[in-house]
Amino acid sequence: MTGWRGASSAAGTKRRARSPGFPRTSAAPIRRSRWCWRGRRGCDGSPVTGRTAIALLALAGAAGAASPAAVLHLKSGGAVAVSSYWIEGDTVFYEGPGGVVGLPRSEVARIDDDAPGPPPGRRSPAAPRPEARPSPPDRGSQDRWSDEELEQAIARLEEERRRAGIAEQRRRIDEGLANLHVLLARRHAERGELDAAEDEYERALGLLPRHRVARVELGWLELRAGRSRRAEAVVETGLAADPDDPWLLELRGEILYRANRLEDALEDLRAALRKRPGDAGLRARLEKVRRDLSAERGYRRTLSRHFEVRYDGDRDDAAGELLVEVLEDAWDELTRELEVYPTEPITVILYTSRQFHETTGTGREVAGLYDGKIRLPAGGIERVTPAVRRVARHELVHALLRAKAAGPLPRWLHEGLAQLLEPRDPDTVRPALARAASEGRLDLEPFSYPASLSFVAFLDSRYSRTRLLWLVERLARGQPEDDAFLGAFGAGREELVDEWRRWLPERS
Repeated sequence: MTGWRGASSAAGTKRRARSPGFPRTSAAPIRRSRWCWRGRRGCDGSPVTGRTAIALLALAGAAGAASPAAVLHLKSGGAVAVSSYWIEGDTVFYEGPGGVVGLPRSEVARIDDDAPGPPPGRRSPAAPRPEARPSPPDRGSQDRWSDEELEQAIARLEEERRRAGIAEQRRRIDEGLANLHVLLARRHAERGELDAAEDEYERALGLLPRHRVARVELGWLELRAGRSRRAEAVVETGLAADPDDPWLLELRGEILYRANRLEDALEDLRAALRKRPGDAGLRARLEKVRRDLSAERGYRRTLSRHFEVRYDGDRDDAAGELLVEVLEDAWDELTRELEVYPTEPITVILYTSRQFHETTGTGREVAGLYDGKIRLPAGGIERVTPAVRRVARHELVHALLRAKAAGPLPRWLHEGLAQLLEPRDPDTVRPALARAASEGRLDLEPFSYPASLSFVAFLDSRYSRTRLLWLVERLARGQPEDDAFLGAFGAGREELVDEWRRWLPERS
């Protein structure tokens, strides 16, 4: 690929010459300021450290967000969107906040010219479903910066902010600071430190109240923590300033959906999709709400101390009352067993068997589901059988674990605890485990219900419920499984799995 090399003239314009490796850019005047740095030294001659570079890149992310003409891809994994750039010797220069910023050419992997939009780290945030969350600025570099480096970069920019005398400079610095606070917030969130993450997002919004990434991610964080009222306040504040923002509309649609205001949720999700017609995830969520609304149209709502139960009032008055009684009876026991005490009601929806499988898209082998709401194919029942009671308790355990552990938990742990507290006797799965052992496949992966029940029962009986809940909390904070096992039990996962295999014959 053919590129350009330039040097500044006395008049302050770019003079370009051929140089391999980088594409062409148009001429633009150069403005010098305290922010520029050449090679490894700043404009004042001081060395440029890693944390200074982080601060500069955070500012550059804010500066380059509007109509970038090129993207500088760094070898560290980061990316900077710029409106123009040029090369002098071993340095790539571009227009940054308040002046010119320079990067050592050796740190630039490639440059994409005439970029159609922002680089990956600066894309508009997508709705944070479990598999897709909003990306803060320069996410590629985020994983390579320690918390200490981010905090030092924040301190450096705060010092520069105090020195800045021009309003425009302070505005650019505020953008960079807000971006760094978002990066630090995401670090905390990934470790399950939700309160610390909330503080960092609030700091970002204190600097820039219209920082879209900070507001959207904070709203989803509050939902993840089960604080729906806070999430609603975050999104309504954002929509007051920008009522057509599709990311905030999607977030409010999710809040309304979880509050069972399905028609209002549908309206917001439709408005968001009109702005983002190519978003497949948003379209799928909209279709999910449509299915729920179709199945639940005309449903009656019953409120108890801890539950909101929705059912067909013409058919399921008796079933609704029976399920409320079962769930309330289980509440005190299961909250005590799991040491969790949710403050917001849990939604329970009763369907006929056909409605349940059509709405949830599950197979006939599925007897219940928790996906943020407990869904049971118990419509029309006239009495509570032991099987119905077990399924209701099983799904309630999933709901309580979600309230206790905002972060993701392994499926074997979720299902193992849910089965144990149905309660289901671990001895009933011994034949299935014996077959698995004889075939050399007695393990936690691939997932199986018998293995998950047996392993969780082993941890619960051999060690204690307290240590098992320590494991839940450590995993929810984002600790790797082996580290979480070591912290909770004093032994690694594989060591305990081997001990479980030896323990099983003792149970025979």
